[in-house]
Amino acid sequence: MGLFSTSLNVYKKDQSDIVDVLKALLLKRRLSIFKKIELTSESFQKVLESNIYSNSGVFYLITERYNQWTTIVELNVNLEEPFYLYELVNELSAKLSTYALSFHLHDDDVLLYNLERNGESLDGYNSMPQYFETDRLSKNEIISQRHNTKKFLEILPDSKTIDGLTKILDRGYWQAFDNNDLDEDGIPNDGKYDTIEEERLKELGQYLEIYTAKSFPYANWHEDIIGLDLSKCFLLKADK
Repeated sequence: MGLFSTSLNVYKKDQSDIVDVLKALLLKRRLSIFKKIELTSESFQKVLESNIYSNSGVFYLITERYNQWTTIVELNVNLEEPFYLYELVNELSAKLSTYALSFHLHDDDVLLYNLERNGESLDGYNSMPQYFETDRLSKNEIISQRHNTKKFLEILPDSKTIDGLTKILDRGYWQAFDNNDLDEDGIPNDGKYDTIEEERLKELGQYLEIYTAKSFPYANWHEDIIGLDLSKCFLLKADK
């Protein structure tokens, strides 16, 4: 099994702005009991083992603000019907009157994002539109899922460009689509367009400088987040 991960990134809002709004939205998921779990950078692995992996429930790690972004990582533990943080991205952007960007990495095969602003859906991305389909999609169906990176213009770091962002997102399937190089099942031909989606997600996060320009620790957070100073992060456990 490949990597699954979900994170939600909130633009120009601090951790303190987000916690109460997140709690209010979680009430709609029939979660009403909230507990803060204290963290230090040294204790996170221990907390994972003793407070999280040995239990069941939904946990939210809310980082401090880095550059322009505060990130929420969702940990679903031992749930038959897991929740998905990206379902909250639109409402969160509306409540906080800002941009919110969710990432969902599915089995290391597909990367999806949704970009929202003030409750308005601006852009979406699917790195492999054919992946979840049994019948080949029509050209119009494919084009309807294509990203529009111009919607990122206001939130791009000063040193970055729309063309640079588009290049990251087009690598793989969308290159094959533009080259008319899809096979009869709608899959890129010959394996020459293969892309490791975890690497794309990390590159995308770095390009947007969600953490830093050289690091994005929220893709494979199980490993990458361990080395961070988490003493200022907020770990919330949500229960029914």
